[in-house]
Amino acid sequence: MTPKIAITAVIVLFLFLLTCSQSTPKQENIQPSSTDVEALRQALQRLEEDPLLIHGVLAFSVISNKDGKTVLEKNSQKTLAVASVMKAITTATALATLGEDFKFQTELAYSGELTKEGVLKGNLYIKGGGDPTLGSQLLKNQSLQTVLSQWTNKLKLLNISRIEGRVIADESLFERNPTPSQWIWGDMGNYFGAPAGALNVLDNTYKLYFQPTALGQPAKILRTEPNMSHIQFVNEVKTAQAGTGDMASISGAPHDQVRYVSGTIPLGGTFSIKGAIPDPALFLAEQLHQKIKESKIAIAEPPTTTWQLSLQNKKWETQRILIHRHESPYLKDIVNYTNIHSVNLFAEALLKGIGLQQEKEASTQAGIKAVTAFWQKQGIDIDGFYMQDGSGLSLSNGITAAQLTAILHKISQSAYSKVFQQSLPIAGVSGTMYGVANEGKARNNLRAKSGGMTRVQAYAGYFTSASGKQMSFAIITNRYSGEYSQIKKKLSNLMSLMVESL
Repeated sequence: MTPKIAITAVIVLFLFLLTCSQSTPKQENIQPSSTDVEALRQALQRLEEDPLLIHGVLAFSVISNKDGKTVLEKNSQKTLAVASVMKAITTATALATLGEDFKFQTELAYSGELTKEGVLKGNLYIKGGGDPTLGSQLLKNQSLQTVLSQWTNKLKLLNISRIEGRVIADESLFERNPTPSQWIWGDMGNYFGAPAGALNVLDNTYKLYFQPTALGQPAKILRTEPNMSHIQFVNEVKTAQAGTGDMASISGAPHDQVRYVSGTIPLGGTFSIKGAIPDPALFLAEQLHQKIKESKIAIAEPPTTTWQLSLQNKKWETQRILIHRHESPYLKDIVNYTNIHSVNLFAEALLKGIGLQQEKEASTQAGIKAVTAFWQKQGIDIDGFYMQDGSGLSLSNGITAAQLTAILHKISQSAYSKVFQQSLPIAGVSGTMYGVANEGKARNNLRAKSGGMTRVQAYAGYFTSASGKQMSFAIITNRYSGEYSQIKKKLSNLMSLMVESL
């Protein structure tokens, strides 16, 4: 080959390679075709016309996190109930206002005089700070007995041998009525309807055990775990066919020790359902009282609470000497568990914590005011946004799909974005998204907070599209017909198509 021919060959090869590199764009720069977007649009139209939604409403919104522009929407300005998706709003606001390293605090203190002989001439106080994780059975290293042992050991270090007063659970930091005003009677008394007070313990939950009898006959109450000695059960639970599952519920108001139990349990062996502890503060005071006695420290008076003292028009001491300060896990860990496992109690405690920090009042209404003001300051149009609690249990909650995606977009630009996004269950993999959107590119990619209650199913979160862009999305259905499993499958398929198409 002559030098001239060789040079010519090199130039041709160079031009060929250059042309190839320019004609094959990188994956992240691929844009969804109009055909793909149209396929998703048609899928939305078919779902809206589906018999499951012939009497209902479907809302949908997807925006690009890069520029906040809407990619596709349907009925995105309709205010709808979203059930537990509301927890995403509450937890994100908590991260933004309280900080991911925030910890709830519970104080052990005493009033009066401690003599050289080890006699406490006063009362022992448990001052609640709203910690929803105290003794929690959901989180690791939160054993109630471990906590109580730590507290009694602190008393021993002070050489206390006798308490002439009593244990008083001080729950005065939070509002006196712990239940959000818009919660319905059918939820109150059940474990998922346990309200958040200044003192919470064991997730404010107990188990009620039954022994089924003959078909159609009343089931027999056996016991509670832990022992709820104060509760009087009005039992109307009957025995149903084997395999029918838990169709029983517990009703009752906070502080009220009468509980109404109705519905059915299946034939078979011992069966349990879960209820909300009527008075968590009193239960905690009783547990500490018992632990003190077991530790060979004499205590003169029975335990009580500031709630009970207030009903008796009695005062309690506010001048106290701190013995020990118990701290909750970091807020980021509480948020993680709240969203992955959809814990109502944790969300309600966070809302009141936000209210206390922002509005100097630990109440549901103060929390709502603070959350609404925060997002309004972030530039979110709150017209059509109606918040009634922190968990989404209230049927009166309302938000639009457009507001959800706008808030999610703002979160994606924040310093706490990573912590928040990691708290959302992963499609097909974890938490409430296990088995949902389990197909194709959605699996192990899409993260979302789900929400479901009677005639409500919703999802909101993030995904990385086929074109390599991170998107915020919200899908909401209200008043659907048919079974929950049917609408769940339809929305699961829609999310999978959404990830593939955009």
